[in-house]
Amino acid sequence: MRIVSINTIFICLFFVSCEVKSDPKAELLFKIGTEYLTDNASKSALFEFRKALNLGTSESLQATIFRNMSIAFQNLEISDSASFYSQKGYEIAPSNSYIFYINRAEYNLLNNNIHNAIQDLKSAKALDPNQMEVYHTLCLIYSGEYGDAYFEPKLSEFCAKRSVKLKSSNETKEQLGSIFFQNEKYVEAVKIFTELYSKEPSNKRYEFFLGQSLYFAGDERGGENHMKKAAERDAECKTMYHEIFEIGQHLE
Repeated sequence: MRIVSINTIFICLFFVSCEVKSDPKAELLFKIGTEYLTDNASKSALFEFRKALNLGTSESLQATIFRNMSIAFQNLEISDSASFYSQKGYEIAPSNSYIFYINRAEYNLLNNNIHNAIQDLKSAKALDPNQMEVYHTLCLIYSGEYGDAYFEPKLSEFCAKRSVKLKSSNETKEQLGSIFFQNEKYVEAVKIFTELYSKEPSNKRYEFFLGQSLYFAGDERGGENHMKKAAERDAECKTMYHEIFEIGQHLE
């Protein structure tokens, strides 16, 4: 039976300390837009970001707004605009600053220049080793999200653990759980998804991932029961459920 990996897809937001020359109204609009973006209201976020850009902003704030606009367009699956704004972000950012490198890394990822993206992320990490988003993105790369050529299981696990340490949240824990699963550390994955599911029992993804981890940890009955219950109530879980068991039947 083929193992179905669990990829946590989320993009972290970088909050810049705005310089004095930024208009306070622009800073407020930036914060409002970022809150919309956090809530997955990407169109509303873009509206606020555009209003902020019409006011006085520092280069750092502009670069951060452009980064978040790129994220919003990625959420809307408009890749050309996402690439355009990440490029504008690093072009306007102060040279060799954290926001310069994080924007350029995003641009390189969007344009499949993975090696260059890794170098930019390492440069960003050297400038500020306490930014979770760097480790999150490196984890995605080393987990094979951008191609098997960059698949490094130990590095992906290290980055996922570092992300949780820097910002313990459902999202970072889900990523760590997915990496444990991918690295065949099923018992560890069970612990993560048990915690997440206990906090949000209505979250069918968490229930499915818990079931999947239990199944491969040896509790096939309990694991399949969780996966089946999640699949009955969620279309995405239903697709993953059929992938596991239909492909498994072909391999038997």
